[in-house]
Amino acid sequence: MAVDGDTTTPAKPPPRGPVVVLGASNLIAGRLLPRLAAAGVETLAVARRDVALPPGVAFARVDFEADAPWTVPPGAAVVSVLPLALLATSLDRLRGARSVVAIGSTSLHSKADSDDPKDRATARKLGRAEATLADWCGRHGATWTVLRPTLVYDGRGDRNVARMIRLVRRARVLPIARPSSGLRQPIHVDDIAKAILGALDEPRAADRAFDIAGGEVLTYRAMAERVFASQGLKPRFVVLPVPLLRFAFGAAARVGILRETGFGSAVFARMNQDLVFDVAEGLDVLGYAPRGFQPPRWTG
Repeated sequence: MAVDGDTTTPAKPPPRGPVVVLGASNLIAGRLLPRLAAAGVETLAVARRDVALPPGVAFARVDFEADAPWTVPPGAAVVSVLPLALLATSLDRLRGARSVVAIGSTSLHSKADSDDPKDRATARKLGRAEATLADWCGRHGATWTVLRPTLVYDGRGDRNVARMIRLVRRARVLPIARPSSGLRQPIHVDDIAKAILGALDEPRAADRAFDIAGGEVLTYRAMAERVFASQGLKPRFVVLPVPLLRFAFGAAARVGILRETGFGSAVFARMNQDLVFDVAEGLDVLGYAPRGFQPPRWTG
């Protein structure tokens, strides 16, 4: 099992440079860049603001929502952890790249039939972006790979587990939808970085999309219990029906009691939906070995 923070290079030869990482301030890039540096790969990190970088990694400040005239070095392998829709509108900056590995999301599947119109719009946007990437790469002689992670976490800066940890530490109790039996496969950002490395210069990954996930399947409630345990706390839940939870959180947000964001109308219903995916093919082709669910202990 991988150790958090390990930057051991994969068993196969490291990718040939240059590798250009778009969205270098992203949590995933924060794990990928040290691995590329440790493997001695010529690497260029691209972001719209300064970021701390490993020794030997070059940097370019580029805002992909602006019109700055920047393009990737010829022959580069591009890794994008930008929002997929933003990448799809910026593809002409990638002219001359030999390959593109992009991060998408399993929301393409899980939100397609949601009761929430915003969720369905998200799924459609992801689908259009993947199709645009594939078409552009086909017309410009580059290969493409899309990796769709499930619930992404590092437990510190993410919008999933870190948010749950904040709620647990502040309130010492967590509201959940009865019975919170939906299955999850949380994937650590470092394991996504390993999957990206596995996709670079891998012929079997060319022109394909893979769902990727963590090394453990557990229920939403079990995931929450492990978050409590990681903070040295006894699990305490307020278990309510989905409609009541929606009403309570909506009311709390309106009066300013709830500071957490991201609780759309379908969030609580999804606590009882199985959001698991067949990842066997990705495990074989990409060669990553994901860890089980390991939320970190916060101090201070």
